[in-house]
Formats: sequence, structure tokens, C-alpha cells
Amino acid sequence: MNFKLFFLLFSLVFLVSSGAVKRAVQLPECPKNAEYKECSNICPDKSCQNLWTASSCFSFRCGPPACMCKEGHVYLNGKDKNQGCVRRETCRTLEKIRKPIP
Repeated sequence: MNFKLFFLLFSLVFLVSSGAVKRAVQLPECPKNAEYKECSNICPDKSCQNLWTASSCFSFRCGPPACMCKEGHVYLNGKDKNQGCVRRETCRTLEKIRKPIP
């Protein structure tokens, strides 16, 4: 066995065993304005329905990997997260539109 072949084989074994070569992992597709996070929040997600409600939940622990709204965004509908996330200001606008006219 020549030296180049031995070196190539040794390098390949080293890279695979060291974890430098990893399998391609298919990340889940997240809704609009959301992104996949390895460390999700264990507290309930904020949405337009509960945005103005104070939460007593606080934790530094990681939840399971999941899609989360991007910074400055909340879920449009907490019951149907597939509708995606909207900017917080959008919730106030929707709230004004939905109020009945006196």
C-alpha cells in the first residue's frame, strides 16, 4: 500500500470518527417569520391572543428543538401555529379592527 493511499484512508477514518463529517439532517419547515431552534422555550408561546397577558413563567432551561417566532414576532393564532408569526405591532392593529363599533 503506498503512502498516499494510506494517508487518505487514515484521514477519512479520522474525520468520520471525530464527528467532523456529519449526516445531513433535514430540518423541519417552519411557518412564516419563524425559525428552527435547537433550544426552544419551555414557557407557553406568545400569540396575539395572550400578548398583553402577564406570564409568571420564567426559565433558563431548554425545551425540545422546535420552530419559534423570530425576534419581535409572536404567533398570529396560538391555536394554529401554521398561520405563522407576525410583528407584535400587528396584534394591536388587529385588536383595533376587531373591536365592535359602539
